[in-house]
Amino acid sequence: MNDTVDIIYNGEPVSVPKEVADFLEQDRKREQAQEKQDQRHLSKSEFETVLSGLDCVRRPVEDAALWNLRLENLRKAVDGLGDQGRDLIELRYGSGLTMEEIGKVYGVSKMAVSKRLKKLHEKLRSSVT
Repeated sequence: MNDTVDIIYNGEPVSVPKEVADFLEQDRKREQAQEKQDQRHLSKSEFETVLSGLDCVRRPVEDAALWNLRLENLRKAVDGLGDQGRDLIELRYGSGLTMEEIGKVYGVSKMAVSKRLKKLHEKLRSSVT
């Protein structure tokens, strides 16, 4: 015999089989975990916020032009970082390596990579804004 559980669905209490309630709870937890991961990812790549638009009504042609200008400014700023800076940015954001993996490539600690990336982000932020 299947046990039933009362849940709230669209603001109303509903009786559902326990398996359904368990599935819904697992799905809710998975969505929360994904949201947290998305937030962490955004904070990792904070220099990319330069490329995000303003919170106003957007127009496609102007948006594309502004996006291209921002992207070009960012490319120029990355080019101005020097070979090692560009390589570090490429490994982290182009190749998607973790800081630990980059540390192994350069023979330095994860913390050293983190500090170097932070300095690069500051340089990029100051040269793009």
